[in-house]
Amino acid sequence: MKVAVLVGSNRRYSVSRKVAHWLAPILNMKGLDADVLDLAEINLPWLDEPELPAMGLYKMEATKTWSEMVKEYDALVIVFPQYNWGYPAVLKNALDTLYQEWQGMPVATVSIGSHGGFQGELALSMVLQGLKMQRLTVNPRLTIKPDEIARQADEAETDAFLAKYLDQADLLVQALKEEVK
Repeated sequence: MKVAVLVGSNRRYSVSRKVAHWLAPILNMKGLDADVLDLAEINLPWLDEPELPAMGLYKMEATKTWSEMVKEYDALVIVFPQYNWGYPAVLKNALDTLYQEWQGMPVATVSIGSHGGFQGELALSMVLQGLKMQRLTVNPRLTIKPDEIARQADEAETDAFLAKYLDQADLLVQALKEEVK
């Protein structure tokens, strides 16, 4: 099974990026084929297609490329920070740019916030429902306070900090294997 681990933030020192790069190797070690897709690197323009995304009549090369990229995966894990009880605009744009590609796609979310990102998770869940994605039953919420992971933390420091979430990563692997068919 090929799984995209989507970094739902475009900030240079994103904790979401650190978490995604911690999670993808765990998924790979457990028998999944996981890649990190980073919205900062994908750098989608703000949605400006002449037709509604639901029509699938993409004209912009960036949209066509994003569509083909998403179609390569069997499932999606979105790793994102909570911003003011919501989620980043760059993530909303990435989701809104496509439509048919998301329908029926299994998706799990990993929200990050001072209290686990519950409100951001709630806001995002409505969008995922509207896109008709297949929500998995395991959606970890990581309680990470500002600067708890140093902005310049290396991989070893990040892994050590996130080790307390290994059980949640294992549950996510199990859900992906069981629920994605």
